[in-house]
Amino acid sequence: MARYTAEELIATIDELTGPRLTHYVEMRVLQPVISAEGARFREIDRARARLLCDLSEDYGLDGDALSLVMQLLDEAHGLRGEMQALMAALAEEPDEARQRVIARIRLARAQD
Repeated sequence: MARYTAEELIATIDELTGPRLTHYVEMRVLQPVISAEGARFREIDRARARLLCDLSEDYGLDGDALSLVMQLLDEAHGLRGEMQALMAALAEEPDEARQRVIARIRLARAQD
């Protein structure tokens, strides 16, 4: 797993600056791993930092709006994982059980 120092992370993203990185960490939308060597950023942090910079630069998001967007993205990602686990579990059930669940889902959606 790649681990980046703050300086290495900044070097990989054109729009990322030291103050901006510090701001993202203070906002808790980026959370480095603290080790004996100091703070290290993972590959996922690099992707998040790139997205954060894009949202700030392209859409003018900052502060609360940026935190909210990242929170919603994290929530959506978590729900996607839950749905994948549910679908995998359902796939292991007998056909009769799967059909019963599908029927209940359709009924519930029709009532909305």
